[in-house]
Amino acid sequence: MSSRNSTPAKSLAADLAKLTATEHGSSVAASSNTGDDLSTPGTGDQPGTDSLMPTWTGWAELENDPLIFATLLKEWGVTNVQVNEVVPLESVFNQPSEETYGLIFLSPWAAAETENSVTEVPRGVWFANQVSSFSCATVSLMNIINNRDDLDLGEQLNAFRSQTADLSPMARGVALDGFSHVRMVHNSFSTEFDRMIVDLRLKEDLKNSEKAKKKAAAAATAKRPRKKAKIEEGYDEEEGTGFHFVAYVPAGGFVWRMDGMEPFPRKLGELCDGTDWIMMVLPELQATWESASSVTLEFSLLSLTAMTDSSQLAADEEKMARTREDWGPFIAQMVRLHAEKGDIKEKLTQ
Repeated sequence: MSSRNSTPAKSLAADLAKLTATEHGSSVAASSNTGDDLSTPGTGDQPGTDSLMPTWTGWAELENDPLIFATLLKEWGVTNVQVNEVVPLESVFNQPSEETYGLIFLSPWAAAETENSVTEVPRGVWFANQVSSFSCATVSLMNIINNRDDLDLGEQLNAFRSQTADLSPMARGVALDGFSHVRMVHNSFSTEFDRMIVDLRLKEDLKNSEKAKKKAAAAATAKRPRKKAKIEEGYDEEEGTGFHFVAYVPAGGFVWRMDGMEPFPRKLGELCDGTDWIMMVLPELQATWESASSVTLEFSLLSLTAMTDSSQLAADEEKMARTREDWGPFIAQMVRLHAEKGDIKEKLTQ
């Protein structure tokens, strides 16, 4: 862990130099719960982060609230960026496309049905993989703001962007996963109860994964060959329909769909002089929007734009302070008691 007396930029540069050496030497292993710290921890005067458990290296699940996303950006050090909820879809054109930095779409996760033609990320395009559960909100934001050279991201994120410029998407994801400045602000919206639920769900996922591996191994050694469908019978379709954030962003002369769960971004089209990049994204958004609406699935669209209205900043800060009130210690204690009894899963599903 870096010393608090060292500057964030120097600390980050030293730690990322190690990661870069690993990237060019041996493969970088992604961890869902890494303890490696790639930055100076948030200081006590950083809003909303000083009460967090510093040893918890997970990522809390965040709501698709534009105010939460705006607060993340502000407290990371990004200035003059506004986050807007896009309703109806046509309101995405309320601001000129050149003042719209990117879009974030929330919808039920589904595996891609078409093969990606992109096999490497072009130089000048910043894209990171998601290596930990529940970090997709932060990953989607990072995949937008790190592609905007005209944005001042603040000292720590400017250094992070510079030092990760030549890394692979996976190595960037690992670096982001261990970046305490970013993770602590992300987790500042969670209560102790939220963190316990995340840990419980991850343990359940690990247990289910181990069961699936054992079934697959048993099928491979069985006397009678079994069909692939039988090997995969342990797959839980409910778990496969979780909600996920995906970013749309213009970068490097093209428009991209950036899903941290995929190895590489997907190229949607080339940007030419006078091209409205949002128009290139609209058909895909409209199709997904209509599909989700027809079966009453939850979805939402957020836009990151140049700041146009700062009059509500004080009220927004007050609302965020209320949102962050940790009302959960009592509930957390109840969870502990039921965990000791062994009936926590039953209680949570009632």
